Amino acid sequence: MTRILIWLGVLGLSVGAYASGNTLLRDALPVAVTVAIAAVFAFTLQRGRTPLIARAIAAVDGSQWLADPMVARYARQLTQLWAMYLLLWAVIAAVAAWVAAPAVSRVGTFGVPMAVAALFVGEFVLRRWLLPQAPRHRLIAFTLRLIHHWPALLVDRESPGSRRRDDAGSAQ
Repeated sequence: MTRILIWLGVLGLSVGAYASGNTLLRDALPVAVTVAIAAVFAFTLQRGRTPLIARAIAAVDGSQWLADPMVARYARQLTQLWAMYLLLWAVIAAVAAWVAAPAVSRVGTFGVPMAVAALFVGEFVLRRWLLPQAPRHRLIAFTLRLIHHWPALLVDRESPGSRRRDDAGSAQ
């Protein structure tokens, strides 16, 4: 229910920003969305949580790949990279909106999605050299599998081989 309210809030803010005609409000929206997505990546890096990229690897290729220390380290580092990269682009979009030159203020609307696509495709291409043991996919098939699994990736599950304990020390 909370997620539905969050998405309805984002939708309401989006409609309000564009309907108001206020350019600062409209330019702030991509900044807020980019910060929120960076926060999702960063949140999964907290102790006791499974990094978002590790969740994607488990969903697309199977959790057995996370038993490989190189794959687990790669997943954590790539999750960190995404969090920092998105935050950097949020700052760039915020500065561009603040400067408010018409050509520059569209960085959030067009530049951020293009930057996200560039990192996604660039990492996909480099992965065969950075992580040679990982299974190979075609870009479109891989992207469709991620889209299919996306909502489930937001739910943190126990990492393979680890058990979480509550404050009393009993297994959850």
